[in-house]
Amino acid sequence: MKKIKVIVSANGPLHFIKTVQYLTPFVDISLIQGWAPSGNNKFLIKVLSKLVGRDLSISLSKRVPDVLKGRNTSVGFPEFYFMLGNSILKKKLSYGTSKLYGRLTKKYINNADIFHVRSGSGNAAITEAKKNGLKVLVDHSIAHPAFMDKHLKSEYEKNNSPYNLGMESSFWMSILDDCKNADYIVVNSGFVKETFIDEGFLEDKVKVVYTGVREDFRGLKNNYKISNKLKILFTGNFIFRKGIEYIFKALKILDEMHIDYEMTVIGTYKGSEKLIQEFNLKNIVFKGFIPQDKLKGYLATSDIYLFPSLCEGCAASGMEAMAAGLPVIATKESGLPIENEISGLIVPTKDEDAIVEALLKLKESLIFREKMGTNASFKMANSYTWPVYANNIFDLYKTVLHD
Repeated sequence: MKKIKVIVSANGPLHFIKTVQYLTPFVDISLIQGWAPSGNNKFLIKVLSKLVGRDLSISLSKRVPDVLKGRNTSVGFPEFYFMLGNSILKKKLSYGTSKLYGRLTKKYINNADIFHVRSGSGNAAITEAKKNGLKVLVDHSIAHPAFMDKHLKSEYEKNNSPYNLGMESSFWMSILDDCKNADYIVVNSGFVKETFIDEGFLEDKVKVVYTGVREDFRGLKNNYKISNKLKILFTGNFIFRKGIEYIFKALKILDEMHIDYEMTVIGTYKGSEKLIQEFNLKNIVFKGFIPQDKLKGYLATSDIYLFPSLCEGCAASGMEAMAAGLPVIATKESGLPIENEISGLIVPTKDEDAIVEALLKLKESLIFREKMGTNASFKMANSYTWPVYANNIFDLYKTVLHD
């Protein structure tokens, strides 16, 4: 039987490397991506690493695994220009570089059955795919821009932070155009699907496929006793969108209640310094960026994972915490596949009192903590793996072709 032939394209790979890796047994698949450095441009990696202030060599090296040999096309100039512009010009060039990427990749979009493209990376390439008879599947990983306007804009404005995530942004309108031009949209959580349906998209056009979690994150936590103080953990970018103001307000209430706790934040907090100084909390520790292998120790030894995000797709950091077996407190808007009071606790968005109530509920019962953590870990190990993701995407490909 002839294999389905698929072209995957993403300007900045996110989970798309994994998509191609795990789908190779099922389909004839190739990848077009942004900058996939070769031995000829290692010097550029060093230069750009200095400009952006972090070592890019490790993350970029992951873009060229052996399984992609012979099926990996690099269209690197748009992404290189984007990173260079952000670091030197201090300007966000998202719209221009995504349009350029679409134009430069269109010549590769032929001789296939399906074009699976990250939203914002399509543009002219989607037009070319349709002209050449390919079905178009657009992969989108955050809420509809209209939802972000309603729920995020005011948060950014009251914190005097520039907001460019909604309906007034050319870049986000370009992303939305890709979604509108797709035969199907694949999103990474039921929450994201809801936001698209609320804005008039047909329910049958929007398909939910959760991504997987690395196997080595499973079951890291096996001791649910609290020693001395309550250890609360947050991982990821510590910014307004993640609900950090409401984390601070909740911790302030804990201080007033004389609860003995320590919160650890792993990840960048650039742009949030003013809010951090304003609350000036004593029991919060900022660790900055930590490699994933070192992150495992924090997941194993923390007591509760807190993620009251205002808007996500499906937070990979929260999926890792669930897989590790940590009791998780999150909002519906985090996109996490939590069954409330079965595999975690769901709290209303922008509600510090609800966060405090959830923290105390978990703090007061070892049995409840263990139940939440072990249920989450079991659920992730059985339903949210990369092989399961690959099977679900393969089923979607077959649906697309037989529509």
